[in-house]
Amino acid sequence: MMNQRYTEEELLTRLWDKEEIKDLLSRRCYYKQNDWRERELRELWVSEPEHQSTASLSNNLGYFVGFDDIRAYYVDGIRAKRLEQQALAQKQDPSAVVGQGIMNAHTYHTIILELSGDGNYARYLAYDHGHQTGPTGEGVMKGWWTSGHMLVDCVKEADGWKIWHIKSNHDWTMPAEGTPGGGGFGFGGPPPEGEGEGGPPADGAGGPPDEGAGGPPGGGEGPGGPPPQPDIGPDPYEDAYGTPTVALPYEPKWGGNDLPKQMPNTYTPHETFEPSLSYGPEGHPDPLRSWR
Repeated sequence: MMNQRYTEEELLTRLWDKEEIKDLLSRRCYYKQNDWRERELRELWVSEPEHQSTASLSNNLGYFVGFDDIRAYYVDGIRAKRLEQQALAQKQDPSAVVGQGIMNAHTYHTIILELSGDGNYARYLAYDHGHQTGPTGEGVMKGWWTSGHMLVDCVKEADGWKIWHIKSNHDWTMPAEGTPGGGGFGFGGPPPEGEGEGGPPADGAGGPPDEGAGGPPGGGEGPGGPPPQPDIGPDPYEDAYGTPTVALPYEPKWGGNDLPKQMPNTYTPHETFEPSLSYGPEGHPDPLRSWR
């Protein structure tokens, strides 16, 4: 049955708007992968002054507000970090042809997207799975898996849909390579070769367990024991958080996110954008009230 709230033409427009917003955020994934950060701000973000002054980009530590602060962190700050990474890679191997400093990719999926009643604003929720690899200063590269929620406010400007507020709630970072005694390759793979009591052989078959071949299952401090928890070093994702304009209390070891109150179905029955619904700092929820 026809939706009585909208005409058939309006329904088609809203359907097309949703596809354009999905395309906008997919482009953002590839721009970020290429480190086209200045280009991202220029082409994908809001361009009208009233929106640029209230635009925000946030992480677990808080919100960068306004284009000047966003650019200082997201473009200039990350560019400086890339130069450090390039120099580190060049130091490891002076003959190497050094690229942008790291390899990274982020993909958004499990999308919920809602348009406001007037069709001028949109709220987008997705989950971000990605990876990041960079030089360590020890002659090797180190890779990480990353995950977290992406919450985005979009607004329709004269030239189309644009990003207005982005909220990135980072959940965790996991080493992509094996860690000694830690169960293997990030997502529960086999124990690293030749490590742990009774692990797979390092140099072929035969020999007692302590030499890496033959013995009973192990991996911990005794046969069959639990693996020790290795020190995997600082989280490279949280290490690049910067100093936000509006800071939030956050303890990385126990940090959570405020997703429950931030589901995008809060436009109903609202017809247009309201600051209390924003993914910017003015809409930041009371973390206790969000669970009631």
